[in-house]
Amino acid sequence: MPGIRQIAPGIAAVLLLMAVASPAQAVPGCPFCAPSDPPFSQRLASCDVALTVKWLSLTSDEARGKETTAFEVVTAFRMGNRQFKKGDLVTWEYGRDGKVGDPFLLIGKEVDGEINWEQPVSLGGEYLYSYIRKVPPPEMPDRLTFFLKFLEFPDSEICNDAYAEFSRAQFSEVAALAPKLPRAKLRKWLESTDPQIQVRLGLYGMMLGLGGDNSDAEFLERLIMKLPEPDKPRLGIDGMMAGYILLTGERGLEKLLTAKFGDPNAEDDLVALRNTLMFLWDYGQDRVPAESLRAAMRRFLDRPRVAANVVENLARWKDWQSLDHLIAAYGTAPFDSTLSKQKVVAFAIVCEKDGIKTSPAALPESAVKARRFLDGLDQGFVKSVERAYALKPEKTQ
Repeated sequence: MPGIRQIAPGIAAVLLLMAVASPAQAVPGCPFCAPSDPPFSQRLASCDVALTVKWLSLTSDEARGKETTAFEVVTAFRMGNRQFKKGDLVTWEYGRDGKVGDPFLLIGKEVDGEINWEQPVSLGGEYLYSYIRKVPPPEMPDRLTFFLKFLEFPDSEICNDAYAEFSRAQFSEVAALAPKLPRAKLRKWLESTDPQIQVRLGLYGMMLGLGGDNSDAEFLERLIMKLPEPDKPRLGIDGMMAGYILLTGERGLEKLLTAKFGDPNAEDDLVALRNTLMFLWDYGQDRVPAESLRAAMRRFLDRPRVAANVVENLARWKDWQSLDHLIAAYGTAPFDSTLSKQKVVAFAIVCEKDGIKTSPAALPESAVKARRFLDGLDQGFVKSVERAYALKPEKTQ
């Protein structure tokens, strides 16, 4: 579910340090998903008070430039220290339009004896209140099965909430649903031109790869190989690529690499393909071997648009075969900026550190080359990278 970025050198240093010096952390199951609001299950699990209320009035204080909204409690299905009963009045210190009797959900957190209310949620839809009362809590096993049937539900609030659950789930949880995934619906959604659906195509492409067959692989291939439309983003293409490779393995990856690297109009697709490789490294090494993923990512070093960025991936993946390329390219475009030079130097430092750690008695050739390269640079610059990236080389024994 991995467009998953030019940033200030200081921030980049932190990110690269995390990439090359730490083990990979758990990431959401849908790194291809668009941002979404926290789902109701998370909001309810972390709140102190949850009330169903009905709208009473909106008051405006023009002198103070302030509005307040009055609600009447209908039911309280979660309460903390402060108790509420039917008929109690609750004032929200902001304005919320409504009509007398309109139903709302109020979710609040107690802070220093006061309740900070979230934005009221309209319960005017036919199904929303029933849905909210039934959403399984975050700790419940196999909870995604509940939300699966609400993907692309007619009520947009429910549909968005179900999507938010999938976007935050771990990949293993999503993968466990493979036998239950609605392949026909997924294919229909993947061909949709509805803007509301298109922001979710990355998820649906990955899901089809988890639960699909050879015909689904052919379907995804047709979508991926379409010529891109000028100035029109290809939403979800990275998730579709991931789903395709989950179904086709190394053969499918090679087909994509050949097609996209050979197409001068596919630069945006190459960015998506890089994201797909990152996803496969974390979750798809049973489909594509690690060395094949390294070799695929290494090819991006020849693409100026993303070359500097993939140094981080190659360092985290310990692809020390890239060292010769980086040393030869150092100081020339696209490795001629201060930030890109920092990344190459950090790569060399980590390469040497890894060699010292794994074989201190007889350093591998890559570690020796890395030290020779670093010794030939301005030592003030090398030291500055060591400080910024917290990557001071280890001593050989």
